[in-house]
Amino acid sequence: MVPEPFCSARILIVDDEPAMVRLLEQLLSHSGYTNLLGVTDSRTVVECCADFLPDLIMLDLRMPLLDGVEVLKLLKQRRAELYLPVLVLTADVSRESKRAALEAGASDFVTKPFEQTELLLRVRNLIEMRFLHRDLRRQNQSLEGQIQERSHQLLEAEKLATMGNLLAGVAHELNSPLSVILGQVGLFATTGVDTVARSRITDIGEAAERCVRIVRSFLTMARRHPPERGHVSLNHLLRDAVELLAFELRIANVKMDFDLEKDLPLIWADGHQLKQVVVNLVTNARQAIQETPLPRRLSLVTRYEAATRLVRIEVADSGPGIPPENLGRVFDPFFTTKPEGEGTGLGLALVRGIVEGHGGTITVESRPGEGTRFIIELPLGTPPDASDEPDAVDATLPVPGKSILVVDDEPAVATLLAEALSRDGYKVDMAANGAVALRMLGARSYDLIISDSGMPVLGGCELYSEVERREPRLTRRFVFVTGDILNSRTRAFLAQTGAPQLEKPFTVESVKRVVRRALLAQ
Repeated sequence: MVPEPFCSARILIVDDEPAMVRLLEQLLSHSGYTNLLGVTDSRTVVECCADFLPDLIMLDLRMPLLDGVEVLKLLKQRRAELYLPVLVLTADVSRESKRAALEAGASDFVTKPFEQTELLLRVRNLIEMRFLHRDLRRQNQSLEGQIQERSHQLLEAEKLATMGNLLAGVAHELNSPLSVILGQVGLFATTGVDTVARSRITDIGEAAERCVRIVRSFLTMARRHPPERGHVSLNHLLRDAVELLAFELRIANVKMDFDLEKDLPLIWADGHQLKQVVVNLVTNARQAIQETPLPRRLSLVTRYEAATRLVRIEVADSGPGIPPENLGRVFDPFFTTKPEGEGTGLGLALVRGIVEGHGGTITVESRPGEGTRFIIELPLGTPPDASDEPDAVDATLPVPGKSILVVDDEPAVATLLAEALSRDGYKVDMAANGAVALRMLGARSYDLIISDSGMPVLGGCELYSEVERREPRLTRRFVFVTGDILNSRTRAFLAQTGAPQLEKPFTVESVKRVVRRALLAQ
C-alpha cells in the first residue's frame, strides 16, 4: 500500500488499448490510489489535463492518431509552468524511441511487459517528486510574498523617514522666525498702543500661534514633538470641526448626523491636533460622497467604554467605499487615489501619526458601495501632577539683579531675548557664537547663560563642554535654546546635560518662566 499522503494523487492513464487501461487502473487502485482517470483517445489528453489536473501521467508511446511523443510535445508548455511527471509505457525498446521520448520531456520509462513491483515503485517515486516540487513551489511563493511585503514595508518606512526629515526640516527653518514674531507680539502687547493697533497685534499673534500648531503637527507626524495636552471635550471638538467645514458641506448637499454620547468624559489630549484629525477625515468623506447621488450622509459618533477607559470616535459616510486592494494602504504616506494636483497622500498618514502620538489607534472599515467608517480609539490620559505645575502668579516674576549672557547667531532672536529680559530688569549681554561667549565669560561672570544649541564657529553643545572643562560650576547656569531637532546627537547631548531647555518657537512668557526656574534652582 502506498503512504497516506500519496493516495490522493491524481493519475491520468493514456493507452489506446482499453484492456491495458483497465489493468493499470486495477493495479493502482489495489495499491491505494483513489483518483484515477483512464483515456484511450490520445487527442483528448490536453483537455483532460486542464480538467483533471493530474499529478502523474502514465503514457503509452505507440498509439494511433497521436503518438506519445506528440502528446509530450503538446504538454510541454503546461509542464514547464508546473512540474508534471510523465511515465512512458512502451514495448519499443529501441534507442531512437527512447531518445525521442526523452527529448520530448519523458520523466521515466517502463518497458512492456512490465513487472508489477517495478511499475509501482516508479509511480511512487515520480509522485513523491511531484509532491516535493509542489511543496517547494508553495514555499517559494510564500517566501516571495513575504519578501514583497517586507520590501513594501521597507519602502514605506523609507518614505516615512524621508517625509519626516522633510517636515522636520521645514519646521526647523520656521522655528526661529516664528519665535521672533511671537516674541515681538508679546513685547508689543505690554506697550500703550491704541485699540486698533492692539487688535492687529492680537490678529498677528493668533496667526503665528496657528503656524506654530501646524509646525508641531508636522513634528508629531515625524514623531519629533510630543502633543501639547489639555482637557478636551470631544463632543465640542467635533462640532467645532464641522463648523469649520460648514460651507463646503452645505454646497455639497451633505447631511450631517451627530450621535454624541452625553456626559462623555474629558480626555487629556492636544485639542488642536485632534481637531485637525476630524477636519481631515470629514473633508475626505465629503470629497468621497460629493459626486454620489442624493441623499449624501455623513455621521459622527462618540462613545465611552468604561471597562477599557477608551473614548471612541466614528466618522462614517454613505459614499462608494474603498476598493479592497486600496483598503490596506490608505494610511501609507504618499498613497492617494485623487487626481494629480488634488492630493499628496499625506493627510491620513498625518492623522495616524497624531492618533498614535496620543496613544490611540485608528482603523478603517469599508466595502464597495456601502460607504466607509473610520474608527478612532483614544485613552482618557492622565494629566500631570498639579504639584509639578508652576504657580501661575509667580511663574514669570523676574529675579532682581541677575546678569544674563545670550548666545545666538541669529541677531533677531538674540535681540528679542535681550529686550524681553532687559525689560524685567536683568543685565543682558549678547554673543554671536560660542567662541565670543568664551571670551566674554573669561572677562566677567554671569548668573545665567542662554545659548542656542546650534551655531557656526562654536555651537552651544561645544560651548557647554568647554565651560565644563574650564569651570564645571558654570554648567549649572546653562539654558539651551533648542531648534536643532534633526540632529540626534544634539538631542542626546542636551538630554545628558539635564540643563533647562527653551524650545523654539517660544513666547516671551515661556522665556520668563524658564529663566526664573533656572535662576532659582542655582
